[in-house]
Amino acid sequence: MFKFNYTIKQEDLNYGNHVGNERALLFFQWARESFLRQNNLSETNIGDGSGFIQIEATVQYKKQLFLDQKIEVRIAKIEIKGLKIIFVYEIYSGEDLTITGTATVLAYNYEEQKVKKVPASFKELIEKYIEKDIITN
Repeated sequence: MFKFNYTIKQEDLNYGNHVGNERALLFFQWARESFLRQNNLSETNIGDGSGFIQIEATVQYKKQLFLDQKIEVRIAKIEIKGLKIIFVYEIYSGEDLTITGTATVLAYNYEEQKVKKVPASFKELIEKYIEKDIITN
């Protein structure tokens, strides 16, 4: 659906000299931010005065990642379920699946400090990506 490329840096490593636990969530966020930028949106503007507020995240480690490894962070799927928007991620190093995870966000108006319905324009954007993905796969 969407791909973000990155090379592992020194600051991504922990005491075990591999990618630290917290970094996967950052890689997911960077991919999400890149996806939004590509579509003239941001974490604080997904339409109708709403941004994202994250309510849940998961990370599953499959393999370690090390300094200078090139990775591809994929947004494999975006699901909209009621008020929830669920991003499904996969991180690859070459052909190897190294990390999977999710981030569940809500549409949130920071000015009003309220959860909102997912903007129709954002739903339409996701539907276009889903259709495009079905056609190309």
